[in-house]
Amino acid sequence: MATKREIVEDIRGQYGNVLSQEQVRKYLGKGKGETAAFLADVPFMREQTQRKKSYLAIDIGRKLYELQQTAV
Repeated sequence: MATKREIVEDIRGQYGNVLSQEQVRKYLGKGKGETAAFLADVPFMREQTQRKKSYLAIDIGRKLYELQQTAV
């Protein structure tokens, strides 16, 4: 089982500190709907001039870590 730090470092190593929804989808290996559901409660940033949402690697890592902990 990976630690939260290991998960975040893996994400940052592949995509950097800020990810688009498309990058999260590729990292998870999921479809668009599944990725949108996964990201529903993850905090995001949006610049005033852009419609795209950006997600921090640490928030994605936290969510993956929590899901890993609750799996039976």
